[in-house]
Amino acid sequence: MRLGRREMTCAAAAALLPGVARAWTPSKDLSFVIPFAPGGGFDTYARQVIPGMSRALGGAQVLPNNAEGSAGARAANMIWRARPDGNTIGCFNIPGLFLLDGLGFDAQNLTWIGNLGRDPYGLAVAADGPIKSMDDLLALAKKRPLKFTSTGQASTGYLATKIAAELLQIPAQIISGYKGTTDYIVAAVRGDGDAAICSLTAMMGMQRSGLLRIICSFEPSTSIAGATDAARLGQPELSKVLQLRPVAGPPKLPANIRDALSDALASAMREPSVQDWARRNDANLDPLDPSATALMMREQAEFVAHWRTRLSST
Repeated sequence: MRLGRREMTCAAAAALLPGVARAWTPSKDLSFVIPFAPGGGFDTYARQVIPGMSRALGGAQVLPNNAEGSAGARAANMIWRARPDGNTIGCFNIPGLFLLDGLGFDAQNLTWIGNLGRDPYGLAVAADGPIKSMDDLLALAKKRPLKFTSTGQASTGYLATKIAAELLQIPAQIISGYKGTTDYIVAAVRGDGDAAICSLTAMMGMQRSGLLRIICSFEPSTSIAGATDAARLGQPELSKVLQLRPVAGPPKLPANIRDALSDALASAMREPSVQDWARRNDANLDPLDPSATALMMREQAEFVAHWRTRLSST
């Protein structure tokens, strides 16, 4: 239907009224900033949804931009400093972002768009080792400190290990400095340590291949056969130890742009190819709207701040 001059004038006037959001479509290609190198978990999640986002945004290309460095700080600062025009967004490592000292800005002021994934953590041991259950592990902990492999002290895995050891009252020696998640899991399997604490998503493939045994899931109710969980251990706080993958744009991103990007992200995550990838790779997709993502971020910031304070005093 062709609009007459009166209808066109009314539509243009309505778009200028306060509280009336104008639809947004990108005028050029978008940059999707990824905080780590190609091939890792964050890169894989992002590249799964990028094609669907391009389709949902009317064909504008969403281009991956791997900006590894400084444990995610380089990518975070790129997004923080970008113009609030919708052309630069990216994903974040949470709670890792909250562990970066001297970041230079308050992450709560970013414009939260949605969430890619919510991965619970768990504890695993070598499949052919002497520890077969949490009862075995806790019994060994009464005899000597347990050795846990992990990445560096500013990493999510290191914080998760410290929190779990504190809650479960396990005397722990953390062998840190491994380059990545796979490195420190493999280190535990070959005997560098007694166990490793990591996201279940990262460990499931190695369990299926017979390399390791997940003996504890930090989920409220375990999804892993033969593993205990946070509720059975009497430690519901363990279920707050998560790997989150939220997506954000720079501060002061207009609401109509934020909502268009959020809708495009949710649409991409619903695509059958993405759902199939998630099932095959034990990825826990967690599409949230902007308000739910912002709430999740506030809760995680409080959780991390509480535990950093508690652990610094022990």
